[in-house]
Amino acid sequence: MSYRVIAILVLIIGALVGVKALESHLIAKGDARGAARIQTRWDTAEAKRRGDEKEAEARLQNERAQAESNARIAEQRKQQEAERIAREQAEREASLRASLRSAESRNRGLLDTINELNARDRARAAAHVPGTSPDASAVAIVDEAAAARTLLGQCSDRRTALAADADGLRLQVIGLQAYVTDVCLARKVGE
Repeated sequence: MSYRVIAILVLIIGALVGVKALESHLIAKGDARGAARIQTRWDTAEAKRRGDEKEAEARLQNERAQAESNARIAEQRKQQEAERIAREQAEREASLRASLRSAESRNRGLLDTINELNARDRARAAAHVPGTSPDASAVAIVDEAAAARTLLGQCSDRRTALAADADGLRLQVIGLQAYVTDVCLARKVGE
């Protein structure tokens, strides 16, 4: 073979090696550019994700703070309602006690009147019957009237006590119902 053919073969092989080297260089350069583009996109996406996480965390903290604030406001309102209900209950109970004192006073007046009438009738029965022993029928009538008046007084006392108990229970139910509706079942802030 001649030197010429060998030189051409060397040139062709050199050209092929050069083309392969250039190709490898261009591929490496493209890979580097692609890697840089991908890294830039990755970094941008990562920065956006971190920003979104911070924003979501800040929003969550604001929502928690708002929820806590609403809960405190609701608790304060419930406390105020409970205090108002307690005041109204105390006023109703004071009114009940005043009514009870008035009823007891009327009952004492009735019992005093009954005792006066019983004493007067006994005195009259003893005064109208001549002789040493009073008339048995007059005494029986006086005793029956006294017993009836005494029973009336006892019934009045019992009725007053029963009415006081019923009113006390009624007031307790009113207070409990107000507490349940105005405090326990009260709508929360923001609902």
